[in-house]
Amino acid sequence: MDRRLIVLLFFGALALCALVTKAHAVSWNDGSRIATVDALTADRTFRIDGSPYAAGLGDEIRFRGRTYSDKPPLLAILGAAVATAVAPLGITLRHTPGTAIYLVTLFTVGVWFAIGCCYAYAFQRVLGFAPRVALAVASLSGAGTLALSYATVLTNHVPCGAAALAGCFHLYRSRERSWADAAAAGLFFGAAYAFDAAGAVYAVAALVLLWGAPLRNWAACALAALPVLALQFAYNLAISGSVLPTVFNLSVWSDPSLPLHQIGTTQVLRAFSPAEYAGFAVDHLVGVRGIVPFTPIVLLAGYGLWRMWRARGRERVLALAIAATFVAYVVLIVFLQNDTYSRNFGERRYVDLFFALCVGLGPALTALRGAWARSAALVLAALSIASAALGTIAPFAGRQGEWGFAFALHEFAELQRRAPVQAALDVVLLIVLIGVLLRLTANAMDGSGVSRAAQPRG
Repeated sequence: MDRRLIVLLFFGALALCALVTKAHAVSWNDGSRIATVDALTADRTFRIDGSPYAAGLGDEIRFRGRTYSDKPPLLAILGAAVATAVAPLGITLRHTPGTAIYLVTLFTVGVWFAIGCCYAYAFQRVLGFAPRVALAVASLSGAGTLALSYATVLTNHVPCGAAALAGCFHLYRSRERSWADAAAAGLFFGAAYAFDAAGAVYAVAALVLLWGAPLRNWAACALAALPVLALQFAYNLAISGSVLPTVFNLSVWSDPSLPLHQIGTTQVLRAFSPAEYAGFAVDHLVGVRGIVPFTPIVLLAGYGLWRMWRARGRERVLALAIAATFVAYVVLIVFLQNDTYSRNFGERRYVDLFFALCVGLGPALTALRGAWARSAALVLAALSIASAALGTIAPFAGRQGEWGFAFALHEFAELQRRAPVQAALDVVLLIVLIGVLLRLTANAMDGSGVSRAAQPRG
């Protein structure tokens, strides 16, 4: 039954992505990767100087007279594989750009979105929850977070978050199974870093989950991750002269809108007062870029992690691994790269965390008692689904520092003016999606899917 459900979940998640995936570059962020895919397929190089998609691009670096994307290469390499596979059909980035971009995005980011949903399901089953609870959690992990919003474009956050969840899953399971799970975890953690350098924060989760494990598990995890990390470091060195992620290598930045003498305005590695840091933290948690306003179900996930902590045993260790990773991630954003001027719907970097945070949803949903508590959970779920759907309209847009909801609603109003039938269909689809997911969530709260993680001991 689980295998059939996982297959259906995978294709259902992929189908959802197919409805919202963009057929054009919407920002420098995805445009930079599309330029690399084009360079790899057309010119067999990572240099994007000759790509038409590099025109007017800002997310790039210059090293030894050559121009490269400033993004990690793994997602672009996967995209190039998709582009190569569809080329015999006459679909290429230079002749049929809309179709090519759509397929490259769907079969890279969309596939990883579906993989993340499947691992979200599997994690709940390993924790002991009933299939209907696992299905509700998997659905909310995808369609109820900004993972859906950023699965529409060729960006690295969804693949990073999905790979990291897979790493946590295999490492958690490795205590009761063979060292092969620890090796799989290392490979996935390495991939998470290769997709997004911020994925390095999952080293915190790995250390917590490995604590007290046999030496062979430590060795298997580290050895599996090492080749992926080595390749990433070698790539960084080749295109920028440093093994550091390019975002921290200011000497090679090439941003036409931001001269180097103004680099401090990006707030990367810039010092602020304690009061300003406190303001940044509030902003990123509950402010105009906050994780709570854009994805309210994180409150449920946090409650579930607390339930897991009270359960002690392995559930406590898992809760600590996820919570410590989240805290470390927010601290790194606030102190190292608090870019408050980026044009995003919400804080896109949180997408790296959502799949892992949503592990707490199963313990939360099955522990809720009383009509008010369950109604509140359904309201949080509905708001999160609506927010994620709204983010699919324009994940990158607006003016610098503009509230994401404001420009997204403006974009929807423009869509309604240009294509009223499409806008009406989008609203109908959203209503159906909310209805289906709330039904799944209500079924998960019926009390019969409780596991040890939902019932604290001692």
